[in-house]
Amino acid sequence: MSIEITPLPSSSLALMREAYAVFAWALGLAVMATLLLILGGALRALPGMAGLGLFTGLLVALARLLADHHPHPRLGAANRITLIRAAVACLIAGQAIDPAALDAAERWVLVAVAGAALLLDGTDGWAARRQGLASAFGARFDMEIDAFAIAVLAITVAKVAAVPCWVLAIGAMRYLYLAVGWVFPVLRRPPPACVFADRRRKAIAVVQSLALLVALAPATPPFWGSATCALALGLLAYSFAADIIMLLATEPHR
Repeated sequence: MSIEITPLPSSSLALMREAYAVFAWALGLAVMATLLLILGGALRALPGMAGLGLFTGLLVALARLLADHHPHPRLGAANRITLIRAAVACLIAGQAIDPAALDAAERWVLVAVAGAALLLDGTDGWAARRQGLASAFGARFDMEIDAFAIAVLAITVAKVAAVPCWVLAIGAMRYLYLAVGWVFPVLRRPPPACVFADRRRKAIAVVQSLALLVALAPATPPFWGSATCALALGLLAYSFAADIIMLLATEPHR
């Protein structure tokens, strides 16, 4: 008995060759940046290694998904930008799960790197459109990295007690929505195409990150950190409620 192996089309082979080269460079740069932060005293070794482990796992998962779901023969600049933001999110995740307390200097470092990553948010979509490489895969990759980054920032803010534990709801909202979707299939449908709704989701996602960065900054008084995050959480709840209403309004009747 023989097993027939279907070779990948040439476009997929070109994509994967480029992806493996980019992933190798990305991991190498992440290792060097982490070592520099550790040697400079801005990062402890344990959370640094944890962040690298998370980023390596993300690269492995991404490599498995690319060949089947990325429709273009090139990885493109947009996915490379999103990859940078993913590396920063993994770095913050390493700090978030580390049981050791964060001092003021470490909090400022996290605010700086997360703020730099936030500045890149939005440039990936522009780059994809400019190169003609926009895709549902790239949009989903961008959205999931946004959600992950917001979740780890919320955990970090709760960890330093800058805001009470209800701030975790900001990071959990996206994953709670996915969980509820397993009970109510209508929520697993993509929302109807709407330019205003797309801009609303993106703008409110940026507000979540900004609010969490304000709360994480050591110079922010606790009252203002809590007030900013409460406003952000209210906007996030409104955004999810609006999406649910749109889905219910467009659900086909049987």
